[in-house]
Parts: sequence; structure tokens; C-alpha cells
Amino acid sequence: FPMFPSLIRQRGSSFVLAIFVIILMSALLLALGRQLISSSKAVSVEVQGSRAFNAAQSGLELGLTQLFRNPGNTCSSVTASFSFNDAGLRDCQATLACSDVPNPDNAGRRLFRLVSVGQCDAGDFTTSRRVVMEAY
Repeated sequence: FPMFPSLIRQRGSSFVLAIFVIILMSALLLALGRQLISSSKAVSVEVQGSRAFNAAQSGLELGLTQLFRNPGNTCSSVTASFSFNDAGLRDCQATLACSDVPNPDNAGRRLFRLVSVGQCDAGDFTTSRRVVMEAY
């Protein structure tokens, strides 16, 4: 061994380099994993938001159907709450509010304002969307 003294001194450097590479790769994988989880949650919230909007829109359409089913109906003929059991809107409901508002175009013609709030539950979080429509 006295012939190659530099080999003896360099024997531990590859071990230190290997540990450094392992730590660096672990940190990179951890950061990518967190990014994936964050992205997955964002997509889930977006999907739930779309479901809540569709529930609000469906509640609004059901309310319009009830309001204009018969001539002379008033806001009292509109059901205030709907629960949905279909596959796309399961665990969603819509809450509807109806009110008479002044008609700026024609004071003799009634104007109704319908406000529908759709809400969907997805385990640990709830999303809601609000849709407003005026109709005469």
C-alpha cells in the first residue's frame, strides 16, 4: 500500500458523495409528492365546484318550472329546497329564494328574482355556488 498513498485517502469520498445524492433525490421526490397532492386537491375542489354550480342551476330551473307552471303563480308556489340523488349530483342540494322586485321596464308586469345556492359535500370539505336570475 505505500506505493499508492492517494488511494487510501480517497476511499471515503465516494461514500459521502453517495449519501449526498441519496439525500438530494429524497428531497426532490418529497417536493414532487407534495406538488402532486396539492394539484390533486385543487382538481377535486374544481370538480366539486362544478357540481355545486350544476346543483344551483338545477334548483333554479326547478324553481322556474314551479313559478311559471300556472299563470298567476307567486313566489309562495316555489319549493325552497331540493336534494339530488342522481349520480352526478349525489350529496348535493339547492336552496332557492324567490322575491318580487320592481320591474324597471314595465311597472305593470311582475318581475321575480330567484336566487339558488347549490352545495355539495365531499367528505372533509363542502363547496357552494350561487346563481341569480330575474324573470317575468
